Amino acid sequence: MFENDDEKVNGPRVAAQILRNMKLSNKDRIVNEIEKRAPRLAERINDNLFRFDDITDLTPQGVQTLIKEIEHDDLVLSFKLASNKVKEIFLKNMSERKRGMIQSDFESSPPARKADVEEAQKRILMRLEELRSQGAIRTQSPNEVWV
Repeated sequence: MFENDDEKVNGPRVAAQILRNMKLSNKDRIVNEIEKRAPRLAERINDNLFRFDDITDLTPQGVQTLIKEIEHDDLVLSFKLASNKVKEIFLKNMSERKRGMIQSDFESSPPARKADVEEAQKRILMRLEELRSQGAIRTQSPNEVWV
């Protein structure tokens, strides 16, 4: 009687939501254990763990560090599916010269496959996570007070 009423749950997405709210050290430990035991599941969780809009949670210094650490072409390509807020955050945290280059390259770029844009965003997010793990980039929560 309840079989038809069951709601389908995307387990990796739910796991990612839980992990996103954990301390970085705990999250890393859990994800590493999942990678050892179920690599395919870990990949699906990681795909849901990091969203491109998470860039809006970075400090200005974090965005600047990320810009220095990612490929120019990936940044240009990532803009094709980025929200206006993410684009704005990137653009306001780069030099005028770099901003002009990014905007020019973006405006003159040909259409790209959605999968290619998503891969560029994924590479940026992977580098962001590496920098977070190293302590080079911090995330600011709206509930945190920075002085």
